[in-house]
Amino acid sequence: MPQKKVTILDYANHFGLVRIHGDMIAMSREITEISVNRPGLELAGFFDYPRSHRLVFLGNKEITYIQTMSEDAMRTSFDFLTSDTCPGIVICQGRDCPKILLEIAKKKNFPLLATSRATNMFNLETVMYLQEALAPMQSIHAALLEIYSMGVLILGDSGIGKSETALELVKKGHRLISDDRVDISYVQGRLYGEAPELLIGMMEVRGIGIIDISRMFGINSLMNRIDIHYAIQLVKPDLAKPIERLGTTKNYFELFNQKIPLLKIPVFAGRSIAEIIETAVTYLKLKDYGYDSSYEFEVRMKELLARKKGDKK
Repeated sequence: MPQKKVTILDYANHFGLVRIHGDMIAMSREITEISVNRPGLELAGFFDYPRSHRLVFLGNKEITYIQTMSEDAMRTSFDFLTSDTCPGIVICQGRDCPKILLEIAKKKNFPLLATSRATNMFNLETVMYLQEALAPMQSIHAALLEIYSMGVLILGDSGIGKSETALELVKKGHRLISDDRVDISYVQGRLYGEAPELLIGMMEVRGIGIIDISRMFGINSLMNRIDIHYAIQLVKPDLAKPIERLGTTKNYFELFNQKIPLLKIPVFAGRSIAEIIETAVTYLKLKDYGYDSSYEFEVRMKELLARKKGDKK
């Protein structure tokens, strides 16, 4: 599973922060935690509960308190906050950087940044950014499309026809996110899929080669990213095993301890897999809305059997 990395420079560039101090070596420090530290306890001289791996924010409250501190207390607190494990300090709301903090940062080559944003709102923006930027990610061999506004993974062994099926679905008006490989991230309890940078808009069709989907079918045939709702697995038919007839078996695709509904579709010659996938997505959407045709069929069958038993009496 690839490990995502976010440096303090990535963070500063994303939000357009002003760099007060820190060369390129300092700005290469990595942010590893999503939460932000507003160091009330540390400024008060309490160091037994360190949050040294978090970004530090200094807002109006912190700067106002700093102005009441003695020089020795400032040096002790700032020396503790500018540890090797802290990625950087952000001074918010356009406040001036304390001189002693700047002095210590220059001595340690420690990153100091500034913004005019309100501290509380910028805290929220930072957490939302880091949740995405540091989200666990895994690449899988699959295709991902938007079908009827739902993110649908198409799984299956190599050569079973995932790309050809995806191409047929694009021709029918659905949108491609990725072919062959999908990068899946886990953000706030949901799975999101996107294409690796090299594969964006590209599809491999056996016998033709690599085709550019946006050039062939228009830019509206592509989508950058989508929340994954369902998974469809294309399987080779096994005549020794019974084929699902009623749809009562429940299967799931699981990743990062998240489960999404999975349907297994046997691939037979002459069968329109694209149309069956459209039907499958509609079927799963109906189940999400509370209508289960398999359950309704079972109820109807039980009612019919009960009625026939009643007629015999």
